[in-house]
Amino acid sequence: QCDDQVNMMMERHKHEIKEYQRKLIERQQKPKFSSVLLNYRKIEEHLARAKNYSEAHKMKSKADRLEEREIDEWNKQKQKEMFQQEHIFRAAKKQEFAALQKRVETGKKELDIQ
Repeated sequence: QCDDQVNMMMERHKHEIKEYQRKLIERQQKPKFSSVLLNYRKIEEHLARAKNYSEAHKMKSKADRLEEREIDEWNKQKQKEMFQQEHIFRAAKKQEFAALQKRVETGKKELDIQ
């Protein structure tokens, strides 16, 4: 019976960790771009409306490079946050498992005494 409880908890923890990871990925927001990037996009739009296409293209290229950098930084930061949250979650599950193992050992010792 004790082994069954341990196995059940291990299975439950695996399921909970997968569910937690899914929620973390689902909860991701869109990046908030810098004011510089937003300004570049406005300038690009105004240049295109003014039919200054070559300058608009240059501004678009510049904005695209900046956006790519910002998205990369945002992804790295979010991944780091997700790993930290998952680490905390796994530590809590590990502690819960250790408590169950201790209860099992205590129960076995009590049975041996009797």
